[in-house]
Amino acid sequence: MKSPLNFSIAQMEVTQNLEKNLEKILEFIKKAKGDIILFPELALTGYRNFQELSPDTVEVALREIQRSTGDKKIFLGSVFFKKDGYVNAYLALSSSGVSCLAEKELLFPGLDDLYYLKPGQRKGCLFLNSTTWIIAICFELRSPELVRGFLSEGLDGLIVPAQWPKLRIDHFKTLLKARALENQIHSIGINGVGKIGELELGGGSHVFSPSGEELGSCGDEETLLELTLDLKTQPLPYPLRTPFLKTSKLKTLDELKEIISKRRSKGQVMVFTNGCFDLLHAGHVDYLQKARHLGDFLVVGLNSDVSIQKIKGPERPINHQAYRVEVLSALACVDYIILFDEETPERLIHTLKPDILVKGEDWPEDKIVGGAFVKGYGGKVIRLPFNYNTSTSKLIEKIRSKGI
Repeated sequence: MKSPLNFSIAQMEVTQNLEKNLEKILEFIKKAKGDIILFPELALTGYRNFQELSPDTVEVALREIQRSTGDKKIFLGSVFFKKDGYVNAYLALSSSGVSCLAEKELLFPGLDDLYYLKPGQRKGCLFLNSTTWIIAICFELRSPELVRGFLSEGLDGLIVPAQWPKLRIDHFKTLLKARALENQIHSIGINGVGKIGELELGGGSHVFSPSGEELGSCGDEETLLELTLDLKTQPLPYPLRTPFLKTSKLKTLDELKEIISKRRSKGQVMVFTNGCFDLLHAGHVDYLQKARHLGDFLVVGLNSDVSIQKIKGPERPINHQAYRVEVLSALACVDYIILFDEETPERLIHTLKPDILVKGEDWPEDKIVGGAFVKGYGGKVIRLPFNYNTSTSKLIEKIRSKGI
């Protein structure tokens, strides 16, 4: 049974002064009437030089907030320190402890990277009184795929902590409403006020129902919005459909050049890798997922049957190129596939000019075909580790040894 949720939405001025932010957070907690209190992105630390900030200082501040929670649940943004750096995170605090709910994966260019924040990876669902919520941190609101991916969890709502600029505050409201409507969920946006350097934040925190109705909003000043949401299942005027759309990922060179040009014009990063992918196995899938994670779209150069026979002899490939295209096309991490007949993809690399060229770590960097060319125009060459001790050749040998 979904009981009502009592939210207190703290639209606060976020500064670079942790002590000042902490004092303000504690004041909001005292004033809040709701048992669920939501704060903006990086509410505790603000955007600042995180290299000068001690993890112990943040830990002490979080523990002080935790001690003030009582029976309330507090959710706020803070830097989160990891072994390889720090990320923009959203934390949950209650009497039982402190935990990281989400890490910002899609960084805002010229802001998150300017403060040396790394792309996060942790995304999980938040469960509140038998309801399921997902966190999208600020810039991630612009990616509908992030929310769509969690609809299979029976999603009830979206929470968006932000430091959204006044210059584009109409985008914030529009996107919050769009995510609510298209997914038939509640959406809550908690924005900050004040400035990040010279950039003025817009406030304008909003709450929308699954039908797009505005349930609550704030102006551009520091304030506390109290709101009760009744999430009892309401009859929908139309069903929520999540269709499966099969599309062809195999492209010609001319088709791919045009697609890449259009996507690059929007600032997107192209990743390229190549291989035979004859008997697709866990190592292949892990490798391709990691490659896709490096940019905005992944192009796979696939050795044709002619190419493989030149390299491996007349007994290969096991699977015809049409079958290999079909299998790779079923992977969400693969965006486009292009066949090549040569022994190497050098011609493709010179024509497509990937932003990031990916190969396995078994390849020395100076031996990677096209590597020097890509680095010559400022692109990156990345060697990915293998997490599975398997290969197509090993699978074939194992099958033959068992007489299958």
